[in-house]
Amino acid sequence: MKEKSFWRKNELIEAGLDEFSVHSYQTASLNNIIKNAGISKGKFYYHFEDKKAFYLFLQESAYKEQLEFQDKRMKELTGDDKLDFFERIRLRTQIGAECAARFPKYAKFTMMFLNEEENEDTKEIIEYMYGFYQKTVETRVEEMVTDAIEAGDLSDRFSKDFIIRIVNHFLSHSTEIFGIDEEYNESKFLDDNNKFIDFLKFGLSR
Repeated sequence: MKEKSFWRKNELIEAGLDEFSVHSYQTASLNNIIKNAGISKGKFYYHFEDKKAFYLFLQESAYKEQLEFQDKRMKELTGDDKLDFFERIRLRTQIGAECAARFPKYAKFTMMFLNEEENEDTKEIIEYMYGFYQKTVETRVEEMVTDAIEAGDLSDRFSKDFIIRIVNHFLSHSTEIFGIDEEYNESKFLDDNNKFIDFLKFGLSR
C-alpha cells in the first residue's frame, strides 16, 4: 500500500477504526465512515479505490505503527542488556500487551480481523493480510533464532529450521491455541504467553 496524505486523513482513519472495530468487514458501513470523517464521497474515492483498499490501508498502517512502538520500547527497556531468547520473547509479549493498552482501537480492530469469517468478500483480504504479517514475523523470528543459537541459548538437539518453524507456527496460530475471541483479556493473554514460553524452554517432561 502506498502512503496516503490528504486533508482530514486522521479523521478518516479514526472513523474507519471506530467502524471496523465494532463491525465485521461485511457489515461495516463505508457511508458511516465517510460521514463521520466529514469528507465527501468524491474525496474518499479520489484516494481509495473502494472499501477493501481502505480497509487494507488501515490494517497496514495500524500494524506498522504498533511495530514501531514495540521496537522503540524494546530498545528503551533492554538498553545494553543481553537477554536470552526466552526472556526476549517474554518481554516482547509484555510490550505487546502495553501496545494494546496504548492503542486500544488498533487492538480491537486487530481482534475483529482475526475473527473474520472467510467468505467471498473477505477471502482475498484475509490471505493478503496473513501474507503481510507472516513475511514480517518470519524475518524477525529467523533473526532472533539465529542470534540465540550463536549465543548458546538453544539446544543443539533441534535444527535451526525446526525451531523457526515451531515459533512461526505458534505466532501464526496463537488465537487458535489460546482461544482468543473478540474480547481481549490482557491478564489471560500474558499468562498464556508465559506458559508457552515455559513450554518452549522446559518442554513437557517432568
